[in-house]
Amino acid sequence: MGVNYHDAPDIVNRINGSGVINQRVGDFKSGVEFFGSISLHLARAWVVKGEYEYLLSSYSLPSSFGYGTAEFSYVVHMPTVIVQYILYEAPTYNLKAGAGIGYHFGTYTEKYSNVDASFSGKGIGSLLELEGNTALGDHLCAYLGIQSRWDLIGELKDELGKPPSNSTRTTFHFFSVSARLGMSYYF
Repeated sequence: MGVNYHDAPDIVNRINGSGVINQRVGDFKSGVEFFGSISLHLARAWVVKGEYEYLLSSYSLPSSFGYGTAEFSYVVHMPTVIVQYILYEAPTYNLKAGAGIGYHFGTYTEKYSNVDASFSGKGIGSLLELEGNTALGDHLCAYLGIQSRWDLIGELKDELGKPPSNSTRTTFHFFSVSARLGMSYYF
């Protein structure tokens, strides 16, 4: 599990320009990420890793029209192939640096008043990461990591292929930094 801090400018502009909320939302937003991966040593110092990450973030704000709460949320599915270089390896810990690329999918949802709409997009994403593992037993390790991501998920469209109304072209491009904590099992 990780904590993600990201900037999705088109989403922020859409929320702030909606005219539905009383306050502006900030450029950067925190979110939670869940992830799992499997890795394979290619050579003594090189590893290839397949990772799936699920990012979830939402805003719940008072509506400016007295219709209760306006909710804006998004989820992103990020399968990624990562190549890592082992910077240091000892019997009880290791440190790796990596870079990766993947094809990602995101869905943005807005609910307020009588509006309940979802828009999806897909596109390429890349990352840089630093990963550390420290032994808790013979095969079990604590995983600590940091990642920086650049996602270029394309224009958002509804299930009929139409973009959000009353807006300019809205993409799901974002930049993020995350801190991660988990467990690793070495076979």
